[in-house]
Amino acid sequence: MAEIISAMWGDWVWFAGVSLSLITTLVALVYVLSSLLMNEKMKTWAKMELAEIFYSAVIIAVGIGGITTIDGLVQGALGVSNVGGAPGTATSMCYAQSATSAWVPVSINNKMDYKCLDICGPLIASKDLSVYNGISSCHMRLGIWYLRETFDEARDFAFDIYISYIKTSMIAEFTINIEYFTEYAGFFTFTPWRGFFTMGNTVKQLCFDWAIKIMMLCKFQEVLLRYIAVALFPALFVIGALLRAFTFTRRLGGLILAMAIALYFVFPAFYAFGALVMLDLKSKAYSDWMANDKANPNQLPDPPIANTMYINEKVTMIGGTFTSQEARQALAEYEGLEDDVYMEKVEQGQASGLLPPLGDLSATNTPTDEEAKSTLQQAYDKVSDWKDALSKEGKFDHFITNAWKENGPLDVLARITFWSLFFGLFGIIATIGVIRSISITFGGDIEIAGLTRLI
Repeated sequence: MAEIISAMWGDWVWFAGVSLSLITTLVALVYVLSSLLMNEKMKTWAKMELAEIFYSAVIIAVGIGGITTIDGLVQGALGVSNVGGAPGTATSMCYAQSATSAWVPVSINNKMDYKCLDICGPLIASKDLSVYNGISSCHMRLGIWYLRETFDEARDFAFDIYISYIKTSMIAEFTINIEYFTEYAGFFTFTPWRGFFTMGNTVKQLCFDWAIKIMMLCKFQEVLLRYIAVALFPALFVIGALLRAFTFTRRLGGLILAMAIALYFVFPAFYAFGALVMLDLKSKAYSDWMANDKANPNQLPDPPIANTMYINEKVTMIGGTFTSQEARQALAEYEGLEDDVYMEKVEQGQASGLLPPLGDLSATNTPTDEEAKSTLQQAYDKVSDWKDALSKEGKFDHFITNAWKENGPLDVLARITFWSLFFGLFGIIATIGVIRSISITFGGDIEIAGLTRLI
């Protein structure tokens, strides 16, 4: 914490000294002038300003140490440490190693895998591209981890819905055209299976749309927390300390100081508390997953705390079938690839899983008529086989019957919505209240235009 303030303050320390010297000189001149004119009001004002200048100098001088102390108090109140817990040896008991240890999805050798890491430890932030890099406070890291976990659960939920929708939407839109050779241009078109899947597809569309909104909300909050930690907090703290030294900007400076402190310590602390609750739930689900398959049906190292819906049906597609588990494995494979490796595989036609290869992009030869006919015949055969396979399957969408049940899609979506909104909402309300209280201490405004009316 001290390093963050020092790095930001280093470029401004000369300006702070000049500003304090300038305002002190001006106030001293007013004091001398008031003595010559024997104006007690001017003298009283000059004395008060000298006291305010001294208070501003004290804030600047002890700001680094004071902020570090506050940071220590916040971590102590949460029962965590900025250096993480002591690393354990048994990775099977990852959650028990420390209060902030968890299985974290990471890319290892271009493959997505889980690794036991301490969220507040140095290893998780060792890479420059890590979202935790440059953040020293444990409560801020916990808040970011909490939002990322909620985002991942909403993503998995949306992916499960998507896999189910692929099949039912194709069946519902399957169309049969009947042409009458006795009429000049007569034909009849109907979709025989639409009625079996229309309502289920509508519910899936609504669930998918809501899950995407939750993902956007969680990602926005995650980006906001990191922005506060690495950019907004140091800048607001420095600017507020400087503005407070001047008479005409003192109230604004005090308010900005209060905003900096509240945004860095109070706002993310609510997410950190949610993260500790989430870690406890994951620890329990992970420790007894053998007896509690509903909480962790796929035996994941990072068990879900809201999403208990896993679709494990076979999806009949043109050209073959695949299971939902295979689809999730393909998704994890692509997520683990570095961007340059992924693009290289796609360009070389080496993509696997659900993503079809693009083939040789440099090929310019035009196929012959026989090759074109063969390609069309193969495509027709695949579509015909797909139609025959679907015709033999039942035409009842069980999704619509499970949508309203316990641990069904709507229940899961409601739980994820709770995790994405609850702690953030209370964090906003508490932050506004703390800003008003601290701003009075720094001599700043107590009203934030429009926002204070929220509480």
